[in-house]
Amino acid sequence: MADECGSDGTFGPPEVARAIDAKNWPQLLEQVKLVAHVLINEGKIIPKKSEKTVHEQFAKAPLRFKKGQ
Repeated sequence: MADECGSDGTFGPPEVARAIDAKNWPQLLEQVKLVAHVLINEGKIIPKKSEKTVHEQFAKAPLRFKKGQ
């Protein structure tokens, strides 16, 4: 999804969960958030809203693909 959005687009954990399983996406949401947290820590994606803590960011904010990754 990050590749599709490019460095200027955004996506959120619910969108990722729905792309994986449109019917059962709510059950996947926590796992998607955990993966997002790992990707943020690795510098592969960055939260769009940088004024909050990383935990708050990956839980609620849109994410975008980090340029050069």
